[in-house]
Amino acid sequence: MVDRRGPVLSRRQAGILAASAAALAAWGPGASFAADGVLNVAQGSDVPTLDPTVDTSPIGLNVRKNIFSQLTNVNRKGVVVPELATAWSSAENTTVWTFTIRKNAKFHDGSPVLIDDILWTYKKIMEDKKSPVNSYLSKIKTIEKEGDDKVKITLTEPFAPFDRQVTLIGIAPQKAYEAMGPAQFAQTPVGSGPYKVLRWVKDDRVELEAFDAYFEGAPKIKRVNFKPVPTDASRVAALISGELDVVPLLPPAMIDRLSKAAGIKVVKVESYKAVYMGLDILDPVLSDLRLRQAIDMAIDRESITTKLLRGMGKPVGQVVTPVTFGYDATIAPTAYDAEKAKALIKEAGYKGDKIPLEYPIANFASADEVAQAVAGYLSAVGINVELKPLEYSAFFGMWATAKLPGIHLFTYGPTALDADLPISSLYESGRARTKWVDPKIDELCRAQRAEGDPVKRKALIGQIWRLSKEKIPYITLYSEIQAYGVRDTLAWEPWPNAMLIFN
Repeated sequence: MVDRRGPVLSRRQAGILAASAAALAAWGPGASFAADGVLNVAQGSDVPTLDPTVDTSPIGLNVRKNIFSQLTNVNRKGVVVPELATAWSSAENTTVWTFTIRKNAKFHDGSPVLIDDILWTYKKIMEDKKSPVNSYLSKIKTIEKEGDDKVKITLTEPFAPFDRQVTLIGIAPQKAYEAMGPAQFAQTPVGSGPYKVLRWVKDDRVELEAFDAYFEGAPKIKRVNFKPVPTDASRVAALISGELDVVPLLPPAMIDRLSKAAGIKVVKVESYKAVYMGLDILDPVLSDLRLRQAIDMAIDRESITTKLLRGMGKPVGQVVTPVTFGYDATIAPTAYDAEKAKALIKEAGYKGDKIPLEYPIANFASADEVAQAVAGYLSAVGINVELKPLEYSAFFGMWATAKLPGIHLFTYGPTALDADLPISSLYESGRARTKWVDPKIDELCRAQRAEGDPVKRKALIGQIWRLSKEKIPYITLYSEIQAYGVRDTLAWEPWPNAMLIFN
């Protein structure tokens, strides 16, 4: 159970506090990034590649979003906005999309961004079946030039959020890519985004410099270094010492202390990630709806978010958060009711069978502590769970193939801030990562994807969330609030989808 007197620090949290306290004692106020004109930004690891056509990793995307331009982008409010495309429209039930391309965009080598570069980039990805980026374009039937300034894309099926999907495709220059070859381009790429690559020193830093000819204007921050710093304690200590200027995703245990550190401000943002529990409803024990209802109401979400997470979360009743299109504010989180949970358990005839509760360590803030709290709440009403923490790579493989038994605890968020990704991943039969199949859900999944009217589409998505709360294949706990440690001389706000974009 969560300690009602206040959260208790784990060994990991205590270690972070100790390391950062030592840094505070050893260092005075951190130096301003403006002193040398370079902004130093932490990430948990180095980028796997700088080639936008072969990688979908969030860490890689963070850097490449500063280097490459896409047809469209999603702003901090979750609205799709122009980038290389100045306008776009859909027809034939959202299966045909036409994008009008700007004429003033240049690549970092000075060459103009041509429609041919867009077509080449898309076709390269579509033909590369080994590239994970290929999955983003799997619905494209044809892509073709229409006149001097338009790209026409025909899909194999209706897909209303396609204008969001293209925000994940960075455009590369055909001539430069082919001249360099894939290996060299992956290290010193040429894009058309706000920053150009100076150098990539493997496992040390990616150095970027402002591109003065960027079509939206030269960035105010002239140099940005992305640095791999693998541990929370190291990142926090480097922020305090002045070696780093931006540290994303601070552990909740450190937020109060950092808020009081000289030269540092803590900036919070409601994020796109929802923490949820998936239930194997084909399991003989969890197949009983009453037991799933009991699990749902046995967890005190308010206590977890306000005490254990120190306010760095908000209870939600669906697997998307308020910043994502498709969130329905009328769907409330399940109320905590231990006594009713006990009654439902008795009705279900649960005999105390042990239920595994698996989760990935180090995937979301305070994962161990949240899992322990959930196990404590379930134990308090008589449900016997066995905690099984897994390395992320092992967990993800089982999650992606719907092989996790019992209950699993995970977090999910669509980078494009649209509900279709979690809907198709978690609910739709044939590609779902759940064992729950429902014809009505499948019908709603297809209907919302084909609906071009945002108001009507959002209403269809709301029906999916309500059916989910009724059948309980998933139990949503809370949306994450993410905190960033930022040098107090820097006027920069975090993005809800955790992108580190600096123009």
